Amino acid sequence: MAKWKTIRVRQELVEAAKRTLDKDRYKSLSEFVSEAIRLRLDELKQSHEKITEKKAEYPVIQERLLYTPKHMWTMVTPEGNIRVGLSEYAQRHLEGIAGIQINSVGCEVKKEEPFGVVETWMFMFDLYSPVSGKIIKINKTLRDEPFIINKDPYELAWIAEIKPNNLVTLEEELRDLMRLHQYKMLVSKLGRSRILGI
Repeated sequence: MAKWKTIRVRQELVEAAKRTLDKDRYKSLSEFVSEAIRLRLDELKQSHEKITEKKAEYPVIQERLLYTPKHMWTMVTPEGNIRVGLSEYAQRHLEGIAGIQINSVGCEVKKEEPFGVVETWMFMFDLYSPVSGKIIKINKTLRDEPFIINKDPYELAWIAEIKPNNLVTLEEELRDLMRLHQYKMLVSKLGRSRILGI
């Protein structure tokens, strides 16, 4: 979980503004502040455009994945491992993700059993493994930036990779998972209370 630290922002900003004004680049402090706000708004707009571009790619990505009724997506990697993550439907209902805890690398997981938990400011949501095997990789970025699940649940925010126990079992487990159209039918029948387990 991320550790909090105190930073003295106000004094640093005042000193930076004073240095910039001393260089005669700006006529006044208000001109400096106006440009700083404009630059920040430009950054936010670019960030929003990138997220919009990513979301435009979701249908292509989603078609290649398999889904569980517990809102996990699954993808077979070129190495034959199973990469898992949280579906876009689930992340929309889990706004304000504050943390994610996952069993450590080397832990055995069983199909349909919890291997981690997503924490929001209001509640916790269990992550259920779509297959049986051993966790061989964890997305370390999620430790410091769990909120990226809300921004990019399919590429940046994959959660873990699982090495299946054996190929025969894996084939059976994958057959039990849903294609996108089946998953969409499932979630169309669900309300917010169902995702939260109420």
